[in-house]
Amino acid sequence: MMIVTIFTKVISFLVGNTLMDSIDLEILRILKDNARMKYVNIAKKVGLTEGSIRRRIKKLQEDGVIKRFTIETTAEFEGVVLVETEPTMTSGVAKNMKKIATRVFEVSGDYDIAAFIQAYTIEDLNRKIDAIRNLPGVLNTNTLIKLKD
Repeated sequence: MMIVTIFTKVISFLVGNTLMDSIDLEILRILKDNARMKYVNIAKKVGLTEGSIRRRIKKLQEDGVIKRFTIETTAEFEGVVLVETEPTMTSGVAKNMKKIATRVFEVSGDYDIAAFIQAYTIEDLNRKIDAIRNLPGVLNTNTLIKLKD
């Protein structure tokens, strides 16, 4: 009789204040590809029980690693808004812009912030641009509208 023991090396990572291992990273990769995948199917893919997956995902949510589960759709209209701000208000403006835009980045160069915005109508796109322009601390904007892929 021959007994074979297989050891799986699990590597841990510190992401922000959260200690994650290679299994957590695999779970995140799976969820990024399909946020609707059932826990039991994730468990089969990573070799754990469904309960373990449920606990790990709950902890990732509580630690802020998973911020939300969402879907991606194709918006009809997309644009980038470049924003110049009062020097001391850049962080506050960026925080407020996150309520309006799809993605917000603090950048270097002539502008302080770049925001990616999406909308299903041109009116909605214009409404979002106007909302950004009216935020306290915004000095100047330059908007680029995507014409085609």
